[in-house]
Amino acid sequence: MSNLVAPHILALTAYEPGKPEDELRRELGVDEVIKLASNENPYGPSPKVAEALDANVHLNRYPDPTGHDLREALAAHHSVPADHITLGNGSNELIDLLCRVCASRDEHAVFGHPSFPCYRIGSIAQELRYSAVSLRDDLHWNVDDLLDAVTPKTKLLFVSNPNNPTGSYIGGSELERLLTSAPEQVLVVIDEAYVEYADITDFRSATELRGARERLAILRTFSKAYGLAGLRVGYVVGTPELVFGLNRLRAPFNVGTIGQHAARLALGDQAHLATTVDACLRDRTKLRDALHERSLEVAPSQANFLLVKMPKPGRTIYDALLHEGVIVRAMREPIESWIRVTVGRPNENARFLDALDRVLKETGD
Repeated sequence: MSNLVAPHILALTAYEPGKPEDELRRELGVDEVIKLASNENPYGPSPKVAEALDANVHLNRYPDPTGHDLREALAAHHSVPADHITLGNGSNELIDLLCRVCASRDEHAVFGHPSFPCYRIGSIAQELRYSAVSLRDDLHWNVDDLLDAVTPKTKLLFVSNPNNPTGSYIGGSELERLLTSAPEQVLVVIDEAYVEYADITDFRSATELRGARERLAILRTFSKAYGLAGLRVGYVVGTPELVFGLNRLRAPFNVGTIGQHAARLALGDQAHLATTVDACLRDRTKLRDALHERSLEVAPSQANFLLVKMPKPGRTIYDALLHEGVIVRAMREPIESWIRVTVGRPNENARFLDALDRVLKETGD
């Protein structure tokens, strides 16, 4: 059995999701649990999504393999033809597909570090060589650093904008420079999972810059601001050639009937989206200020979470918070002294702060 799994798969570090609330209840017997670990929308999806659970969606039939109605709605939303869009079982599947479809073994990928770990996982699974480009001060993107890492064999360049887990971003002019300066053979992948939360004036979505580059893939998801994390619906906006290639390998029926229907309803309720995003932005500022009052360093964030530096190792604080019934995310090197906290509802943020005060006091020197 020792040779059942390929060595390059054994060598990679698997993605570690946020601990589920029920798991914490089972492990520690904590009754009242709040989860601020996975950057979910604490207000949930549009009320209209409830219709998806009652609609006559013929669950005995396979889902529409092309996701026609949802793709048409997305095409109208982004003002692009429908053949520029394909659906994924969350962004994760699309990242994996991009690695498999657009690069061959021993070709090269570039991504930032720290950033979303699935870029590294997808590259290793495809046996790609890669450059993990350190962010400045481990927190901030630098376009020149990314471009300097590109080689003649580079086929993929991944940028999470805003970035997970740091919350940092590449401004509009610098993003445009990246798109126009990357060599022609490179597919630039801009992952905009948190784009709805970016409110700084110089931010621009890559959807506004599609004319700057042909080899461009823009990833979006319904898991964050739209509140549909449990249904796993993502999509990519690219060229028809890219969409054709992804569809050649994409698993049939990869997005279920309820997911397609719920995503279309959520997309159609932009008022609910705006209301919950506004609440997050308001509480992001309040939570940041409260952490500053505790003399804690907080990385500037354009996402629905905050990265907070702890006076003790982040894993120590994470473990102690679990006993308080609060789930956050511990970070790995090079930011192992930080924790990532999703912006929750006001009562959840208050409970996190109270728990953090107790934990910092108990773990202090």
